[in-house]
Amino acid sequence: MIVLKKKEEILPLEKALLLVGKKFDLLIINSINKNGGRSRFNQIINDIKTINPRILSMRLKDFEKNGLLSKSIILGTPVKTEYALTKKSKDLIEIIEKLDNWAK
Repeated sequence: MIVLKKKEEILPLEKALLLVGKKFDLLIINSINKNGGRSRFNQIINDIKTINPRILSMRLKDFEKNGLLSKSIILGTPVKTEYALTKKSKDLIEIIEKLDNWAK
């Protein structure tokens, strides 16, 4: 059972992990960054072979809700959806790169 704390009791690191601590979160942000800071859904799927499309869809919605990504609709035939990094998520790139180097 998860016990939720009052907003004032959440530590900064806890808040960060709530935003980007789930499986694939950092990989999604990294994938969008490697595609020039903007990506379409299928580009992310191609970059992260093991992610389920349903999970990706949920994570993208959560990121947009939390201000980590912006979503743009590109009119045309077919209509395309593009996700872009925001200032908030761009601040994570250096951390992701350091974590990647540490893992190597």
